[in-house]
Amino acid sequence: MTAPSYQLATIDYGPNTDSVVDLMTRVSRTDWFSTVGKSPGRAAAEKSLQEISHRFGIDEYRIQWLEKDQLPSFLEGVRLETSLLWQRIHDIPDRIREKAEDSGRMPNLTAIAEHIPEYLFHQSFDGAFRELGSQGKEIVQTAVGSVMYLAGLACAWELLADTEGWETNPYEPMLQVFETGHWPLGLFDGAFYLI
Repeated sequence: MTAPSYQLATIDYGPNTDSVVDLMTRVSRTDWFSTVGKSPGRAAAEKSLQEISHRFGIDEYRIQWLEKDQLPSFLEGVRLETSLLWQRIHDIPDRIREKAEDSGRMPNLTAIAEHIPEYLFHQSFDGAFRELGSQGKEIVQTAVGSVMYLAGLACAWELLADTEGWETNPYEPMLQVFETGHWPLGLFDGAFYLI
């Protein structure tokens, strides 16, 4: 279920309402997880990974594609705190909240937090269940949680994109990976894992 743009446009997301609405509309049209475990879109996903690594100053890594049946053991064995990428992004939600408070945009940030699940949960759940349901309920929950987290942060960043130092949204290339139908799992032990 795609969120109608006219509904999004009636909500005030502050000075950057248009760009927030554009991003929310775009992600609401994503065909979540449609190519996991398949070849289509891999080259585009890998290109987006290059942009992710550039934006976060990660120079050396290899790309590791997983198959669906490898997901449960992979996710069971990883810890976010060991991820170089996570180390670079884990404090961003606090920075967003602080900047929103300082700029008087907390009501706008709250509106994003309220609306992202409304516009993305069912569609991302449907895609995750369709493509990953055979791997278990926890895999589907993790997949949907990653969508909610990354898309929510991307939209929250966009709320502040008119302020100095916030012009370039670091979550954009991660969303591009999702738009290819793949799932960026993270950077662990020198490898960026995807499915």
